[in-house]
Amino acid sequence: MPCATTSLGAGELRDLRRVFDHLACHVERMLLNRNLAAKNDRYARLQNFVENPQAASPVQNAEGQDISKYQAPNELKVIQEEISDLKLIEKKIRDDVYKKISIRDLDAALKSLGRVCTRKELEYMIWEVDENLDQCVDWEEFQLMFERNTTDQTGLEPFELFNIVQFMTYDEDFKGHITEDDTMSTLFARHGRENLELQMNKLFGDQLKSAGGEGILTLEQYLKAVSVRQVKSNDIEYTVTTGSMIKQTVKLSETV
Repeated sequence: MPCATTSLGAGELRDLRRVFDHLACHVERMLLNRNLAAKNDRYARLQNFVENPQAASPVQNAEGQDISKYQAPNELKVIQEEISDLKLIEKKIRDDVYKKISIRDLDAALKSLGRVCTRKELEYMIWEVDENLDQCVDWEEFQLMFERNTTDQTGLEPFELFNIVQFMTYDEDFKGHITEDDTMSTLFARHGRENLELQMNKLFGDQLKSAGGEGILTLEQYLKAVSVRQVKSNDIEYTVTTGSMIKQTVKLSETV
């Protein structure tokens, strides 16, 4: 179900969309980009050969035979058309309003960030937010998951996928680590100036520069920092932890 209204600011919504676009059809785009990179490399070598056949390295055809300087212009035209076709496919995927995040997409994207999950773990993360039970996550489900977590006052909202997505909103280039500066504006907007230092301490701990750390968190370090939530229900406070990303264990903390 589409979100009619949103509690997210323009910047946060933009970051969320960037992460969704990165995750959705990730495997298909990854294979396409590899193919496109190979075609571009071949195009550059062919172009060099056409311009200077005497000095350039030889280029082979599909059968592994060297292309002559008379064949090269036609080969160059063919590869140009193939590159154009791939770019059209890439645009079609990028602009598809119905694209979704599959288990394979999530797996490949997490591996690129340095995290390897079991299939059961991946299935659980998808299941948490899969409102229509199609074993994928669409944009509406993705946005709803994020909003539910950012506005959750109980601590009971499923947060396995959310924690990863939140990290990725901070990690603008999907490089697998975040800095204090990456997180500060979002934490300030969400918690206010008076709570910013507390939230930074919760997140970075002894990794803060002011504490002698490097001010950097990997995905694993980030997930460890956010894997505990306080739950309040019927005047009882619980601590919800997630260690395996599969099972959430709840233990009585104290009576308030």
